[in-house]
Amino acid sequence: MPIVDMDALTELFNVGLHRAAASLSEVTSQRIVVDLPKLWLLPIRDIEVRLRELLAGELATVHQVFSGAVAGDAVLLIEQDKAASLTNLMTDGDAGQGGRLDESAREVLAEVGNIVLGACLSGFGDMLHLKVTFSVPSIHVDSLGAVLQALAVESNEDQFAVIAATRFRLSDRAVEGYLLIAVGAQSLERISSALTLHGG
Repeated sequence: MPIVDMDALTELFNVGLHRAAASLSEVTSQRIVVDLPKLWLLPIRDIEVRLRELLAGELATVHQVFSGAVAGDAVLLIEQDKAASLTNLMTDGDAGQGGRLDESAREVLAEVGNIVLGACLSGFGDMLHLKVTFSVPSIHVDSLGAVLQALAVESNEDQFAVIAATRFRLSDRAVEGYLLIAVGAQSLERISSALTLHGG
């Protein structure tokens, strides 16, 4: 596995998530903050075991493929009932009523995912001086196994994943969410090199 400065990578995610929180606060007219993320970097074959320790049941996911100097797949994962709670809090009760991820809640969650993933991926590009483009996000409710099978890392090389755990805080409530960034070895090496050059 390429050697990666985890402190610098954590700070990169931290900046991206704080950008996302600022954007979400603006969109919802509510104060939303995020916790400093906890990060794990591991071979992609090992992520299911780790994620099963963190998540249970059906998951609501927002999924975005990215390409360019670094390429891979980015996914926001939240347990379905917590995703409904988050959308309910963010819309002042208009979406996700009764803990259900209804159509309006899905639209809100898709926008949350778009903002969070976009902030983190564009942050990678801006701060590491790497050109990254990304697709339109898609939202799914599925099992963890199905989510992992759908990861789109088009590469014959070794593959790795970064898992970032954080909490979205609104007023006195907090909802746990996880970002999963899956990349091939070459992309991870580019990120590592760019962190060395620009991450300090």
